[in-house]
Amino acid sequence: MAVSKKKIVLIGAGNVGHHLGHRFFEKGMSITQVFSRKITKARKLAKAINAEAINDLSLLQQNADLYIIAVHDDAIASVAAQVASILKDKLVVHTSGSAPSTLLKPFFKNYGCFYPLQTFSINKKVDFDQLPLCIYSPQKRNRTKLHHYASSICPNIFEINDHQKSVLHVAAVFTNNFSNHLFHIAKKITETEGISFDILKPLMLETVLKIQHNHPKDMQTGPAIRGDQKTIERHLKLIENNPDWVQLYKLLSEGIQKI
Repeated sequence: MAVSKKKIVLIGAGNVGHHLGHRFFEKGMSITQVFSRKITKARKLAKAINAEAINDLSLLQQNADLYIIAVHDDAIASVAAQVASILKDKLVVHTSGSAPSTLLKPFFKNYGCFYPLQTFSINKKVDFDQLPLCIYSPQKRNRTKLHHYASSICPNIFEINDHQKSVLHVAAVFTNNFSNHLFHIAKKITETEGISFDILKPLMLETVLKIQHNHPKDMQTGPAIRGDQKTIERHLKLIENNPDWVQLYKLLSEGIQKI
């Protein structure tokens, strides 16, 4: 399948849609339309990737080969319902990590998932040569098609079924969302004493680098794993004015001591 000659429509111009659009365009794919409820967002992305901008789903072209729904999880079903009669037998996928492909089953004959496992921000360029791209469709022919589309923009393709993807998404939340929240707390703690958060960044980087070739359990350090109760008590005293942080510190320390 000559993917570069295929037409793709992006339904959604947020973080994921933005990066997928730019990556497909960079690799010579034809993005024919970009939809967003906010026409200004659609126009901004469409202009950059030589596509048509729309903010009305009834204006979707019906001759594209792949339709990618890249909207918030709670909006996927609503969008699918609105375009079901228009797209009929077309191949339609969503980009959600947590929602199953079967969310699209009531609306389309050909459906699946196209999930790039990465944290996306519009202003931060993403390295598609490194990230994993997870695909799935219950139909083998559609899995083959999705693999072609995926491999045109990323070398790391994984066929992950709905259950596996849901479990993977939980792991991703622990890896990214929860750790980022801990970074936020660390920033608050340092700023309280007039200490630059930058001083912690080499430690953050080294923490990630160490687990590239080692089991996280074997790399665990700190007072909890050492059973250093006096240090733990001193730490809790320092953050006692924030009960949420105290509770989180205790919970994580107890978890570390059980591994």
